[in-house]
Amino acid sequence: MSPQEFVNRITDSLKKHAKASEAKVMEKYMLDQFPFFGVKKPQRNAICKPLYLQLKPEINEKWILATAKLLWEKKEREYHCIAIDIFEKHKKLITPKSFKTLEKMVLRHSWWDSVDNISSYAIAPMILKYPEMKKELLRFSKHKNMWLNRIAITYQILYRDRTDKEFLFSVCEQHMHREEFFIRKAIGWALRQYAKTNKKEVYAFVEKNRKKLSGLSYREALKHK
Repeated sequence: MSPQEFVNRITDSLKKHAKASEAKVMEKYMLDQFPFFGVKKPQRNAICKPLYLQLKPEINEKWILATAKLLWEKKEREYHCIAIDIFEKHKKLITPKSFKTLEKMVLRHSWWDSVDNISSYAIAPMILKYPEMKKELLRFSKHKNMWLNRIAITYQILYRDRTDKEFLFSVCEQHMHREEFFIRKAIGWALRQYAKTNKKEVYAFVEKNRKKLSGLSYREALKHK
């Protein structure tokens, strides 16, 4: 099944299961950033599962990238969610060849849901497997785009004891002066998650920078203290 055939079948299924009342709720939750069919994640998974099973012998990185690009061209948010799901479900097939495509996905149709899921379920596993790619996160930290900055701050939220604390603390310091909500929230979130593994050093960092951190970042970091 070619990438285009896969997308065509997904389109048929999404249209078949579309629910206007759910779409309105989902659009409102996302502050009307994107149109929706009104198909929730469990139903999306049910739609995709038999296709993945059928495709299993032929799925490779090239197929994933071609399919993700086609899905990302669509306007409804369910297409974007499925593209990210494909990366997550097949992360063992992903190499640094996928990085530029993932970055383009972050920069287009940008909102917290896609950015955070691309970060945690596609980019983060790649960095663990290919440590040399960490230079790209350093580039993200210095980029003018807020969403790439957010990824540099939060990509380690699932790393636990594998977290590079020096990088985390450094990137938080680099951006703690920022006024954007999504950056302030990201700093607090990243610190709060790492505190589950290293409470002592996180709390010391937070107290050291109490006057520099925004109130939001400070509260989020200490939320479970």
